[in-house]
Amino acid sequence: MSTRIRSRPSSSSIPTVQSMTSVDSTGEPEVWTKICNEVKSLLEYASMNENTRIQIGKIGDVSDEEEEEDGDGEQEENGSSQIKLEDNSRVQLKMLDQLRELYQKQIDYAQTEKRLLDQAVEDVSILTALRQATELNGADNKRKKRKVEEAPVTAESPKNFKKARSGSAVPNDGYVVGAQVAFRLKKGRGAEVEWIQCEITKVIGEGSKIRFEVQDPEPDENNNPGQSYKTGPKDIIVIPETSGGLSSYPTGTRVLARYPETTTFYKAEVMGTKRDGTCRLKFEGEEEVGKETEVERRLVLEAPK
Repeated sequence: MSTRIRSRPSSSSIPTVQSMTSVDSTGEPEVWTKICNEVKSLLEYASMNENTRIQIGKIGDVSDEEEEEDGDGEQEENGSSQIKLEDNSRVQLKMLDQLRELYQKQIDYAQTEKRLLDQAVEDVSILTALRQATELNGADNKRKKRKVEEAPVTAESPKNFKKARSGSAVPNDGYVVGAQVAFRLKKGRGAEVEWIQCEITKVIGEGSKIRFEVQDPEPDENNNPGQSYKTGPKDIIVIPETSGGLSSYPTGTRVLARYPETTTFYKAEVMGTKRDGTCRLKFEGEEEVGKETEVERRLVLEAPK
């Protein structure tokens, strides 16, 4: 279920040769340079073809003028008229040779343009495949399961705060610095909601005005610390430290669970529970029909309203 691995947004702009040279061993810069050269050559041949078309038009204009002159000279004596016809015939033959040569050039240019265009289309397909492979490998490497270090509780529980929404008996002191939580990552209007695993790094205020600062444990593309977010209690769900003592979900319960080998939570349906408490789940949007996935109980949370 590779599509379940959360990937970082990528730029929608067309890459330049300079911006792609940082990619190692993918061949992308070479393919991109080849495409640029092909497009440049394509434009050059198109320009030459247009110039040839203009030359053909000029020859046609000259031929029309000579026909008009022939019509005006029909009243001349037979001898001089015959000489002029012979001269015109030679001129016409020369024009035909020129036209034949120009038309052949147009054919050659057009065939070359087609070869360049076909090759450019093929190279774009190759570049697209290379880019997709690079992004997929990068996303896979970033989202491979890492052992999450459970940080010790370093701050007291906020006062007058409601019970944690974890789908189990989580104590009131769950919302503290160092606690692991599922955080609702808000995207643009109309975009699908995404829940990611984060860590509470700061608690601000108390009671109804309580706010939190949470941090994504995953580093960014440049291996810098993960992004931090400020949020309220409605957008986080505390993840229990252990599965011990957590009650089982009835079969058919809709839950929010972390997909294996990722740090992203998705909606799922409980299909059953093993003796050790592990939940058997059917994730929404699973590619394989009828596939059940086993997830540790503490990583299966009550579905948000």
